[in-house]
Amino acid sequence: MEQQFLVEDEQQIHGAPDTAVKRVMFVDDDQSVLDDLKRSLASMPPEWQMTFCTSGRDALKELASGEFDVVVTDMRMPGMSGSELLAEILERHPGIVRIVLSGNLEQDLALRSATAAHQYLVKPCDAATLRATLDAALRIRTLLVSPKLRRLVSRMTSLPSLPSVYARLVESLENAETSSRELGEIIAQDVGMTAKILQLANSAFFGLYRYIANPCEAAVYLGVDTIRSLALSTSVFSAFQDKGVPELFIAQLQRHSMITGMLAHAIARAENLPKKACDSSLVGGFLHDVGKLVLVANYANEYYGVLATARREKVPCHEAESRVFAANHAEIGAYLLWLWGLPDSVCNAVAFHHRPGDCSSAVFTASGAVHVADALQHEMDGQPDSVFRADIDMNYLATLRLTARLPEWRKLCSKHSEGE
Repeated sequence: MEQQFLVEDEQQIHGAPDTAVKRVMFVDDDQSVLDDLKRSLASMPPEWQMTFCTSGRDALKELASGEFDVVVTDMRMPGMSGSELLAEILERHPGIVRIVLSGNLEQDLALRSATAAHQYLVKPCDAATLRATLDAALRIRTLLVSPKLRRLVSRMTSLPSLPSVYARLVESLENAETSSRELGEIIAQDVGMTAKILQLANSAFFGLYRYIANPCEAAVYLGVDTIRSLALSTSVFSAFQDKGVPELFIAQLQRHSMITGMLAHAIARAENLPKKACDSSLVGGFLHDVGKLVLVANYANEYYGVLATARREKVPCHEAESRVFAANHAEIGAYLLWLWGLPDSVCNAVAFHHRPGDCSSAVFTASGAVHVADALQHEMDGQPDSVFRADIDMNYLATLRLTARLPEWRKLCSKHSEGE
């Protein structure tokens, strides 16, 4: 199974289009809007190839005849709405980054896009924001070498949840007395739900201009009705289906993620990092293993083969993952979170939690806090031969002159493990 995955990917990599060319499509039934977009993007480098379509039907024809990296679409369009277009793109061209650029939407239309769009921009959108969003969307496509993985991750509109937590959420939603804070406390117990609610709460559609880092706060902001729609109408929240994945495996991953997030936050605060970095440590720690959820939900057999290889050869899991998938869970998880528009500081914490020095070797950041918290939490579990073990990069700590802080961090870890 492992060899088959690699062979398929090698064929796809060799047939991949030239990544130096950046192909972006804009779809809007208002020609004046498209004209404004052309003017605002006129100074982009020549490798940016931009196509402008006035209908969803025209957009699908263009997509069928050429390769595109990003599609930016309005939502309210006659004939084929933006949500219908995005659904077609998701089905036919899953690797494309899908961005909505629309005016203020009714809640049901905004939520409908939650199952197909990666990111959201609200009209009028200034040129700098649009360019930054497009540049980031194109840049992240280079993070995963495998086109197969890029398509897989881009296709994912949600992450499956621990069945017991999902059942508790649905049961609570049926109770008219349940508050949004109570729903948030349930969501905060699940990695997949947390990632999705943070994506939506911080999107431009909901009009918030500061970052929400806490899933409970995000739930309060969105409200009970929105969460009910997300869980029951749009199916953005869903439980892991039985694909041979033991619930115990997912439960252990969730427990480790929660403790790592709290510990990373405590370490960041102990090192007097700014509030934003502390928040990123909390969220980054909670989501640092989200790539494992992606892999086990889609390639359960292959992933168990990875674990067997790691145990047999006594190598860390992320090294065995890279051999089989041409990427590890840190890179895959960060790719998904970047697609979903989470802040760079959170995505970096996830991407570099095994090699924080590659993120910053000059200052201690959220990626460093998550790296240390991840390793200490595994250490506290008392399973030194675990395939999920993560050794602390002592050279990294020595470079930052933080080696002497380890005993204090171990005390914090012991406190959080005992108080979970």
